[in-house]
Amino acid sequence: MPPQSVPPCSKPVYFHLPTQGHGYLSQWYHSPFTHAGTTYATTEMWMMVQKARLFHDAATATRMIDTLDPKTHKALGRQVKGFDQKIWDEYKSPLVEAGNYHKFTVSDDAATLRGLLLSTGDREIVEASPYDRVWGIGFAESVAESNRRRWGGNLLGKALERVRSRLREEEERREQQQEEEEEEGKRKAE
Repeated sequence: MPPQSVPPCSKPVYFHLPTQGHGYLSQWYHSPFTHAGTTYATTEMWMMVQKARLFHDAATATRMIDTLDPKTHKALGRQVKGFDQKIWDEYKSPLVEAGNYHKFTVSDDAATLRGLLLSTGDREIVEASPYDRVWGIGFAESVAESNRRRWGGNLLGKALERVRSRLREEEERREQQQEEEEEEGKRKAE
């Protein structure tokens, strides 16, 4: 699904560090969730463990699972044995999207986090990391707009937008199903 277009008057939702504004969108934000028997402290941990597993590096995956520090996860992610950039490029965005879907649906604070994400409406979500041009834009928020033409890929922001759309669609389906069930109940009562 392509990202939704943003009206020119709608300011993007910028985020970077988990302790700053909109920090709940950060991969390093503490939002524990369990999937397939493994508990992940952050979506950064999820991404790096999945990276190690993708390349069949069980030893590095285990080292990642044994720590809660996202900085360590990132460092270990750079040491994955058998890493192939072409394969990673194919899988990285779907894996990050899946981890963020878990964050907003099954983490300890999923209801609160989901509400925050949905409250961003249709605004563009942008990781304003001055150090990352793949997952972020390569610019800090303070200079982001004046450098928009030179932005990096913002893959994390785009993944979060897809998660937001999916959550919204699921919510709309639940509401529609509930309305249909209520109508059916009224018909049966008559």
